[in-house]
Amino acid sequence: MNTIPDGNAEQKFQELLTKLLKIPDWTEKQQLELEMARDISVEMLRVAESMRDGPSDLETCLILLKYAKVLDFVMSALAARRDIKPQTLRVIFKLAGLKVDEAYPG
Repeated sequence: MNTIPDGNAEQKFQELLTKLLKIPDWTEKQQLELEMARDISVEMLRVAESMRDGPSDLETCLILLKYAKVLDFVMSALAARRDIKPQTLRVIFKLAGLKVDEAYPG
């Protein structure tokens, strides 16, 4: 395992952030998706802190993994400017046990 930071990975991450921060030309739907992604990241942080502060079990690890997969899907779609079908997002959130924003279409 390579423990030395990869400058290329950092550059790719910065490029991703740059793409995501170009909000003015985003649709209202995409802005809601970004807000839901932020909510997932906050929940992931809460779960990770509880794992750090106490014993972590397999169930907690799997919950964190589900959240990470959903967050990766949403952020990848937003960064690539791909449209997420509302029904697809709702199903993914339901499977992960996450709440969809009530203002989200569909």
